[in-house]
Amino acid sequence: MTNENLMTAAEAQQWVESREWANGWSVNADKSIDALEFANQYHRNKALWDKLFKFLAETDPMTLEAGKKIVLEEARLWINVLEYTPKSAEETKIESHRNFIDLQYIYEGNELMGLAGKVTPINEYDPVKDRTNYSTDEEIVYSPAPADRFFLYFPKDMHQPSVRSVENPGISRKLVGKIEYAK
Repeated sequence: MTNENLMTAAEAQQWVESREWANGWSVNADKSIDALEFANQYHRNKALWDKLFKFLAETDPMTLEAGKKIVLEEARLWINVLEYTPKSAEETKIESHRNFIDLQYIYEGNELMGLAGKVTPINEYDPVKDRTNYSTDEEIVYSPAPADRFFLYFPKDMHQPSVRSVENPGISRKLVGKIEYAK
């Protein structure tokens, strides 16, 4: 696999909007997603993405047990079912991953998803958790996370998930898909 783009940015945006990747899943890609990276990763690992989107299209997330890990392909593709109370931005860590892409879908809750620009690592990369955490002095760009959209975070994306959008947000329920990153 190469790092060369398989299409232009404009073609990638059209591809995302076409929903040919969705396999019947009705949830939309958030506008913050890097369309070119999504298109390239999808086409490099199409079988994994198709398996993920097919599962999401055919499964009612409300029927899934919180705390469960659903393995769709061992060591390459799985979904974590989470239930938690979102925290303030100050209490929520910024993170990135090297080997996996995050698909984050909040199907119940009231929270924001953040993307950070310039960051400073606050710990060494943890290969077991595939995660580095960061701090920043710069403003983070937040997007609301309603149940009609999902977010994708690639290794280059320093993201801050699960930030409360109101003082008393209640419980959130979320699916976090972990998709092997095609290098």
